[in-house]
Amino acid sequence: MVKKLLLASTFISVFYSYAQTTVFKEDFENEESVALWKLYDRDGDGENWEILNAELNELPNFSGNLAVSFSWYLEAFTPDNVLESPVITLPNSSSLSLSFKAAAGDSELFEEHYAVYVIPANSTFTGTEIPVFEETFDAGYVDVAKAVHIDISSFAGQAVKVIFRHYDCEDIFYIGIDDVEIMDNAGMAVSESAVLLLKVLPNPATDLVKISGLKNIDNVRIFDMSGKIVKEVKASEIDVRNLSEGQYIINVYSGNNIISRKLIKK
Repeated sequence: MVKKLLLASTFISVFYSYAQTTVFKEDFENEESVALWKLYDRDGDGENWEILNAELNELPNFSGNLAVSFSWYLEAFTPDNVLESPVITLPNSSSLSLSFKAAAGDSELFEEHYAVYVIPANSTFTGTEIPVFEETFDAGYVDVAKAVHIDISSFAGQAVKVIFRHYDCEDIFYIGIDDVEIMDNAGMAVSESAVLLLKVLPNPATDLVKISGLKNIDNVRIFDMSGKIVKEVKASEIDVRNLSEGQYIINVYSGNNIISRKLIKK
């Protein structure tokens, strides 16, 4: 696989439609836009996020350009690589979602771990922040990129940066990220959006959590703030009585979509 060092992406755009507003969009196709992103090699191994072309590098689960970080390329790496967006000013909306596509690179080697953060625009990422999303890939990310949808309404009205961190894994292959988008869903009908449809109740919870709003739930995973999976079920009802009090991330897997919420255990 030939690595390309030239950065390229789509320009940041803002436009209005009948149901939604696109606040921010990046598909890594426009060089000027991608140059606004910052890349950090936190582990100092000389490897970092880079922009590759899917067709030239035979990456079947993407098309066009995408951001890639390796945990193996002719030798093993233990990555701690950060991809940081330019500053994004979020509208004061009650319904904001962050979405992107994510995929792994090999049918046998896929367990890449990563987290997504939203941090204040004037801050520097330290790695101690609480992520808005975290997961470890399973085999379902190989053939088709999964679309991740995260509710970030709690950051409404703020100027922020979005952080993608590839870390806590070794000697696998790579993670690919593409089509990063922040949407204002305030004008969208609930029936049109899986992000709005999904309900996780009660939240905060003490014993049982019920997931509703989706016709198909393949899997549910709960992560603690250290990135460890603490609960995994294939059901719409989850017993959380054995979880310690605190904050968790609950990811609901439905087809090629992942919808994420924060969960408070009391």
